[in-house]
Amino acid sequence: MARLREFDTDAALDSAMQAFWLRGYEATSLADLMAATGLKKGSIYKAFKGKHSLFMLALRRYLDESNVCHRQYLEGELSPRDGISQWMHSIIDKRGREQPRRGCLMLNSLTELAPHDEAVSKLLSAHFGYVQTLLSRAISQGQSVGEFRTDIPAEELSLLALNLLHGIVTRSKGPTPLKDLQEQAETVIKVLV
Repeated sequence: MARLREFDTDAALDSAMQAFWLRGYEATSLADLMAATGLKKGSIYKAFKGKHSLFMLALRRYLDESNVCHRQYLEGELSPRDGISQWMHSIIDKRGREQPRRGCLMLNSLTELAPHDEAVSKLLSAHFGYVQTLLSRAISQGQSVGEFRTDIPAEELSLLALNLLHGIVTRSKGPTPLKDLQEQAETVIKVLV
């Protein structure tokens, strides 16, 4: 008869996500994961099949949680301009206020792993496509009601805005004051108008 798991899988996954987010994939050792989750090595392998599988589950969880925020602002009740502005500010505010400043697990994973890890690359590519589609729809709606410029297609504006936002979020890992990061987000909105 198989033994039942004696730990909360979701709590262990959340703890592992925090460890990877703080240190990065390569710098997070099995000992770090054991300390973060409270699990022994054998339990980690039995439940999650190893470090990479655990990382992929943690990254998927992070992306799923991020998508809730994306949908809330980009498909919500706000006007397209207000929704996009509040979306950007909410992301920057979270990243700029946390201590230590960890940046974004998605972007950290993109720079650390995507160039040589096909599974991470595919997952992030799909995620970027999804978010760009949400943003493109919101910009298109804004264009149809006169909130955004129409001389550039919504798809191109969404890609530009995402790239600028990702740059701002990446800078949030460093010493840039939150006020400066928020002002940069306002500049992105001005580019859309």
